[in-house]
Amino acid sequence: MLRRRHQVEALKQRCFDVVITDLNMPERGGLWLWRQALILRPELRGRFVLIASEPLPEPRSLSLFMETERFVLKPLSLETLWRQVGEAMEGVPRSASGSRARPDESAARP
Repeated sequence: MLRRRHQVEALKQRCFDVVITDLNMPERGGLWLWRQALILRPELRGRFVLIASEPLPEPRSLSLFMETERFVLKPLSLETLWRQVGEAMEGVPRSASGSRARPDESAARP
């Protein structure tokens, strides 16, 4: 896990195909990272996968994120995560792919 300062530095120095982040992180959350990333690298729009252990907080705070990005609830299977990453890399529109995984879809499988 990269600390906030290191996350921003990494975004400045390197290109990323997809960014996988958690909604709740120390200091700043995944939404903060998403906003910073789009300032530094606008081409990352549509290439974020946000993981959370609880349902979404206040809908207004996430509305812009949810228009273009992907969201999955924990626990999630690797299959679900890789599907989300694959869709983001292929540029599949979030709304067309049903990328907002329901909790039962992302549950870990035995």
